Amino acid sequence: MRLKNWNNFFFCILLASSGGSSCCIRVDAAESAITDVWHPNNLASTQVTYQQLCHKLEQEAINSVCKLSSESHPLDFRMPLNLVQQTPETTQTPDKTEEPNDTQKQNDPPQLESQPSNLPISPSDSKEQLLNAPEINQSQRLERLIEVLRSPKLPFESARDRELGLRVRLLPLEQQPPPPTEQTLPKLKPIGYLQAHVGYFQTSNIFSSNHTPIEDGLIFSGLTLASAYFPLGAKTYLNGSIDGNLIRYINQSQYHYNQVRFNLSIYHQLSQRMYGEISWNNQQLFYANNSDRLDSFKAGDRFLNENSLQLSLGRRDPLTSRLTLDSFYELSVNFADPLSRNRIINSFWVSLNYNLQKPLQVGIDYQANFSDFTQRDREDQFHRLFGHLNYRISDTINMNVQGGVSLGSSTDENIDFDGWFFSINYSLQLGQF
Repeated sequence: MRLKNWNNFFFCILLASSGGSSCCIRVDAAESAITDVWHPNNLASTQVTYQQLCHKLEQEAINSVCKLSSESHPLDFRMPLNLVQQTPETTQTPDKTEEPNDTQKQNDPPQLESQPSNLPISPSDSKEQLLNAPEINQSQRLERLIEVLRSPKLPFESARDRELGLRVRLLPLEQQPPPPTEQTLPKLKPIGYLQAHVGYFQTSNIFSSNHTPIEDGLIFSGLTLASAYFPLGAKTYLNGSIDGNLIRYINQSQYHYNQVRFNLSIYHQLSQRMYGEISWNNQQLFYANNSDRLDSFKAGDRFLNENSLQLSLGRRDPLTSRLTLDSFYELSVNFADPLSRNRIINSFWVSLNYNLQKPLQVGIDYQANFSDFTQRDREDQFHRLFGHLNYRISDTINMNVQGGVSLGSSTDENIDFDGWFFSINYSLQLGQF
């Protein structure tokens, strides 16, 4: 009985103590809540601490998963990040920053039947680049494929990631790009260039006279403003130029004259070795000195204004690694003022070239012109056989030397083309724009 009473007594004491503790806990919780309400900074600091703790735990979890992924694919993480921005370089065919030194198509003033600028300068640099531009070959395709294979790949999901239900993709760290420099800035392709040229021409029959051949020389100098070859299609290009020249005789100073010429052409590559071209050319010749006679010409008077439409075909055939054969044909229809200069010209030109060294080329050429005058009864046949030497001094300086004989005849009894000639030409590119 006593034992039962003692048990009841201890149970009451335990019940009272637990009730007091819970009451105290509730009071403390209430006071704590009230305190937090009256002090919001304490609540904010508690939330920030909680967020920092969660962020830290989350970052540790991600780092552990990243470590597992990196161990599964170590090769991907060894690839440099800058390969993401690297793309295979594409070459534009062609690179046309230079004007072709094709066969000059300058027609003659009344007192001159054969001008020095009619001499072809072989080879034509810009047309050589267009004509020799190969199609995309196997090596270029292989280089592009290698560049694609070198591009970085995102790591694959590992089996452990799939088991955890996580999909993690590692992205490269964002880096501020470096400031642009002259090396990193994109290079703009020039749309044209300005070229200066000077030359000397000597011949034993300067006026192509049948009765009294006169030996004399010409000094000619000028500027050429030419555009680049603008692509109109995959193999079609547009080109234009403006020329201004001063032509001076050594002895016959009364015949000094100046020349202005405009040219616009459309070039089309027919095959890897053959091209065609349609062009329009206008040239105007002006007297440079006054005549001794009062009723004759004066300085600045124009004595020839000629427009010509030209259709030409060219081809280059490599015979060996250093020997090439160039062939060229042109049909030209000329409309002139005065009308007596209207004519149709068929021109043929063949050149055999040998590259001694990279900047030096020698060759032998044959040129033939057949002219049919439409406003009078006259037909001319004109032939040249000569050798040439081309020397490229630098990327902007070129020198050309030619020498040979001229043969030919005309239905006009006063015209005879027989004689010898020599010329030297020097050209300098002043700049690109």
